[in-house]
Amino acid sequence: MWFNTLESPPLPGLIKEISIEGVSLVITNVDSQIYCFDNRCPHEEFNLSLGCIKKSFVRCALHGYEFNLSTGRCSEKEISELVTYPVKVKDELIFVQMREAK
Repeated sequence: MWFNTLESPPLPGLIKEISIEGVSLVITNVDSQIYCFDNRCPHEEFNLSLGCIKKSFVRCALHGYEFNLSTGRCSEKEISELVTYPVKVKDELIFVQMREAK
């Protein structure tokens, strides 16, 4: 299911917290590409909204792990992947697709 989340893309490098159906998410803009991901580090469930965006990675402020915004993969192989969500932009509106509950 697609959810309308923002009325315009966030400014480049800005970390914008949102919530969809009780799930805390982050939306960011890197070189006009919009990304959405869980607002929790898979390592210790620390809020990634407290981290920073560097190129196409989000860096966790707690331990410095970096996650690729396209793939969710961590810079450290033993750390679980970050959960990412499909995003589409239509008429400047930002939509995020949430997965169906199993």
